[in-house]
Amino acid sequence: MTFAAFLGLGFALPFLPIFVQELGVTDSADAAQWAGFLIGVGPLLAGLLAPFWGGRADRHGYKRVALVALSALGLAQIVAALARTPEHVLVSRVLSGLFGGVGPLGLAMAAGSVRRAGSASSGASGAIGKIQAAQILAAGFGPLLGGALASSLSIRAAFWAASFACLFAAFVVGALYIDEPRAPREPARPAVSGSMASGAFFGSLVFVVFFVNFASRSFTPILPAQLESFGVARASLAWNTGLLISVYSIAAAASSFAFGKWASSIDPVRLISVSLGFSVVAAAAMACATTFQAFLGVAVLYGLISGGSLTLGYTIGSRRFDEATRGASFGKLSGAALVGGAVSPALAAFVARSSLASVYWMNAIIYTVLIAVALRFLRGAKVKG
Repeated sequence: MTFAAFLGLGFALPFLPIFVQELGVTDSADAAQWAGFLIGVGPLLAGLLAPFWGGRADRHGYKRVALVALSALGLAQIVAALARTPEHVLVSRVLSGLFGGVGPLGLAMAAGSVRRAGSASSGASGAIGKIQAAQILAAGFGPLLGGALASSLSIRAAFWAASFACLFAAFVVGALYIDEPRAPREPARPAVSGSMASGAFFGSLVFVVFFVNFASRSFTPILPAQLESFGVARASLAWNTGLLISVYSIAAAASSFAFGKWASSIDPVRLISVSLGFSVVAAAAMACATTFQAFLGVAVLYGLISGGSLTLGYTIGSRRFDEATRGASFGKLSGAALVGGAVSPALAAFVARSSLASVYWMNAIIYTVLIAVALRFLRGAKVKG
């Protein structure tokens, strides 16, 4: 379900600047501004509304809410496929954001399935890792497949394919997922012992997942300029950018899967601290790279090192979530990550005005702060299971 939905949503996003020009925006600067707004509005709304959809799923069932969200996403892509003005595409992107609760619902459904099967809460980390790996792989391969469709047919064809992928995901959920009965809501139990307050723990975890996704999305908008500075020919710039994103995504997906497995037997707080520590080194190496080959190699290592950090953040939280509010809790965490990824490109582009390397030094500082937060507020808290 998750792979199909996120694969479809990634089909046409990289080509929105071109599509906007096809719809009558002739000035390239205006087209870029329109595209930036259209790309960011969906994830921003999805992040802000993720807790709402998670709460609805806790009350009415994950299957029912997932069917509504996936069906609405499929219909939203049809609006874009039939668009005649940029405003029509804006309607599609707003609808995608309003119903974009697939990520947190997938996490909650996976964790719930593991627990229904009788596994310990630590077993949920492997399921969360698989869900995150599916999302990352879809984000990597979606633009490549969408590019093939856009080149051979049209950008509208990419939107039709995106609609099909979302509706197919809805069909899979309806046919295969067995929803769990809604348990009576019980008063939330304090999940933290000792002097550490639950609010401090959860707030720190939200902070960590926000900036982990912020850093991982920050360099995407500057990649074409980065590669051009390495001497990559303009004619092959798009191909090499897509190649780098896909290779990085595959590495990050492998990292997410592996860290999810390791978290079943190793303290996830220790694992995320290690991941963040090596991410500091990788970010510095990206800032210092001088050739495309070196940058590509560091990007692969960066994906392998940092790709599992978000999975580990979700895993740390999942062992503390009360069953009656699991969907809402995952919604808040996933919402924070989505908002972090949504605001990152614009802020990174502003930082890059001084130099492209400054974006990577910014990330190195962010990772250093996150290590301190994880060790101070997440370590030592007792988890359920």
